[in-house]
Amino acid sequence: MITVVDLGNFNIKYKSGSNQGNFSSKITDYQPYPEGFERIQMQGESKITYLGVGELNKEFNKVARNYLPQLLYAICRANNYDNIETNLVTLLPIVQMKNKEKMIENLKEKEFNFQFNGEKRKVLINDTIVLPEGYATYFSLSEEDKESSLCIIDLGSRTINICVLQDGAIQLLHTIKLGSFDFYTKVKTRENSKGEDYTEEDIPRLVENGTIEISDIEYEDFLTEVLNEVKAYVNLKTYKVIWTGGTALMLKEQIEKLPLNNSKLHNDPLNSNTNGAAGAAEIIWQSEEE
Repeated sequence: MITVVDLGNFNIKYKSGSNQGNFSSKITDYQPYPEGFERIQMQGESKITYLGVGELNKEFNKVARNYLPQLLYAICRANNYDNIETNLVTLLPIVQMKNKEKMIENLKEKEFNFQFNGEKRKVLINDTIVLPEGYATYFSLSEEDKESSLCIIDLGSRTINICVLQDGAIQLLHTIKLGSFDFYTKVKTRENSKGEDYTEEDIPRLVENGTIEISDIEYEDFLTEVLNEVKAYVNLKTYKVIWTGGTALMLKEQIEKLPLNNSKLHNDPLNSNTNGAAGAAEIIWQSEEE
């Protein structure tokens, strides 16, 4: 069994077989009514971690976070068993791949005993693979796209991951520290200057329910900022460009209007990394068995 967990800054995604989903990256260690919330409690510890409520973790280095409660919760959501034995695939921004061995050391061949929403669970992680965000998307593409001179741009909440390939061979991997969180900071600052008291986490919800309006020009300006950062590393006019990630979905209308020769939004931008990671892991582990 293979479980994929993408520990995103705004949302955490999971996949095991056909079971796929996501939940908010917000966490807290206090709620007055524990039974009313999704929660993880490690065996032998009094601390309870509540999932989907509280605050987002501002730590940029994902390996330095206390990611274990969210990871175990995601594994339980992906696999509905009391005793779960699985191989694990997770992802890091390209710039943080130097930390992958520490993550593997913390997870590979480890057993975890805990309570998932008050019920006992045991998770045994046999093997662990850590893949670069953006590059994982390559394994979710059609054969036609894979054979191209290809640039994958993965727009996340805190990073842009650029992956350039020629006939499947990596030519460039790079991370830029820019994402939708920066965009939401600008919107928050604008609204709070009117007397509001919003946080970045509030902005997507307030836009969705109509409390805040964002103009087309604001989205266009942010995409221009993204392009200005990206063009320092790759000439997009010379590649087939595939945009993916939640921020790419936010900028869908603006991306589709770009004057590029060959550019498109991934057909599943929210899940392209998890789907691709699952495919890549199958290839890696099958080759090791042969």
